[in-house]
Amino acid sequence: MGPAPPGRPPRPFRPFSATNASLHPPRERPMLAPRFDDASFARGRPRGTARHPRAEPTAGPHRGAPALLGLGLALVTLGASGCATATTHTSIGELEVVTLREEHANVHLVRGPRGSFLVDAGLPGSAARIEARLLELEVDPAALRAVVLTHGHADHAGGAPHLRERHGVTLVAGRGDEGMLAEGRNGELCPTGRRARRRLEGDRAARFPTFAADVWIAEETPLEPLVGVPGRVRVLPGHTPGSLVLLVGRAAFVGDLFRGAIVGRSAETHFYMCDLEDNRADVRALLDAAPEVEVFFTGHFGPVTREAVEAWLDEAS
Repeated sequence: MGPAPPGRPPRPFRPFSATNASLHPPRERPMLAPRFDDASFARGRPRGTARHPRAEPTAGPHRGAPALLGLGLALVTLGASGCATATTHTSIGELEVVTLREEHANVHLVRGPRGSFLVDAGLPGSAARIEARLLELEVDPAALRAVVLTHGHADHAGGAPHLRERHGVTLVAGRGDEGMLAEGRNGELCPTGRRARRRLEGDRAARFPTFAADVWIAEETPLEPLVGVPGRVRVLPGHTPGSLVLLVGRAAFVGDLFRGAIVGRSAETHFYMCDLEDNRADVRALLDAAPEVEVFFTGHFGPVTREAVEAWLDEAS
């Protein structure tokens, strides 16, 4: 779960086919992301334009995107960072991650040579918009290999039943969140600051359509049989009993294990976490277990670099 930033209202397995092969982004509200050099991206700070030459445009539809050579990444943002709705493209090797922000929660579309899958599905009220945004990206929702839910809260799992009912998409979730999904309501929420305390009552009252996953994850599991992309799924209880982390090459999809900053590019403690000491221990264990991971895709804001996560842990210790 995550609150909106202040000052603005929220506004089966299937073969890869030409329907989801195009990488053309939506056309509305184009705005390029800040430019970075290798070192400043790792530090999470934009590059000074006066002292550095302009990065060469990347090939393909995202012309004008900065080349982030240190991580092999390229970013283009459509829509304003920090807004309720935005689209961010990140290239990692042969994969492209398209982050669709809806009501300040991230839905990650992962596109590869063998097809596409989603990480999380947003709120119930966002489901139709997410469906429309996938179609704008020339992705047929029925061709998605799966939707993998990082956890069972309304803002991450609530839109999943819509996608399965309309398109037959396979839903994957952590076994520990089975009861939460069966009840259609958030479990225990422990606010970590004033912002979360202000909206605690509303988040406790949130409801979503009840459902059961098609695939339950109870232990570390290879990802490729589920979505066609090499990697693994780790069970990491904490934010919820069934929270999952996906490790895909140099990327990790961490759900609400931590979050990105509302402003800036730092890693931050999530708005709801019941045991902060265990949470930080889990993040350290994840860094140790996945030294190859360089970028972390969060459930709210982000993405953040490995160095930003390490800096957050150092400050919290």
